Amino acid sequence: MKQHAEPFVEAFARSRVFNGHLCKLAEGNFGGFFGWANLTLQSDGGFMGRHEGAKPADMRVVDMYRAQDGKLVENWIFIDILHYLNMQGLDVLARMERLNTC
Repeated sequence: MKQHAEPFVEAFARSRVFNGHLCKLAEGNFGGFFGWANLTLQSDGGFMGRHEGAKPADMRVVDMYRAQDGKLVENWIFIDILHYLNMQGLDVLARMERLNTC
């Protein structure tokens, strides 16, 4: 818990809603799930250097696993951070476009 998850749990301690999974899949040694939106969160501040969230925002997540010898050995988590930040009022792609044209 004190590794990558701790900053996430602390940043969203006040408001974290799990919306469920749209899809669960498995084949051979691989499995996973995803949901659009998987989580609805309101930041208490400090997540990715951002201030407290003014409103709840959705986080789109894909979570994939690989098993070996009956144990989970790998876990890949893909998060649509651009979508989350955009819902918080920061359009990263538009900002980069503006910076690129200066």
